[in-house]
Amino acid sequence: MQDDLPIFTRRLTLRPLTRADIPPLVEMLNDFEVSRWLSVVPYPYTRDDAREFLTFLESADPLDALGIEAREGLVGVVGISPGATSGLGYWLGRAHHGKGYMSEAARALVSHYFATRDADHLTSGYFENNTASARVLEKLGFIPNGHERVKSVAQDTEVLLKKVILPRELWEALSWKP
Repeated sequence: MQDDLPIFTRRLTLRPLTRADIPPLVEMLNDFEVSRWLSVVPYPYTRDDAREFLTFLESADPLDALGIEAREGLVGVVGISPGATSGLGYWLGRAHHGKGYMSEAARALVSHYFATRDADHLTSGYFENNTASARVLEKLGFIPNGHERVKSVAQDTEVLLKKVILPRELWEALSWKP
């Protein structure tokens, strides 16, 4: 398995997170308008939460979570959890929404994933009413694959997760498009 990191795009660098990222992680995830769309992120989000996350990453797959670095610094995180049901997950700090960063970062990571892993598909999902996340996944070529109720730690309730899938064949058929 080859994971040449970091991954570079026109405007972004996708790189492993470090302890120096704790302050911006806490600042961005301690915003309910960000954490409410994520299943396992608590709200409020503390330095201890960030330290625990980074400790987990020390023994995780290298693609599980990568910092998205832009000119203004760390703007969010994108990752693909390993395993038979490999899943794409991501978030951006609210100040960085609407700049096309997530579409650019996710496209680069999905491309890297299919180029370096022997996987026939990739899964993801988004909470009902998260139209921005739905649009990112749609632009990448993900197609509907059911739904389920999942726990949102930040919201402290169950929410509807709309599941999507991206078969490798579909990615390869679409990847030549701009």
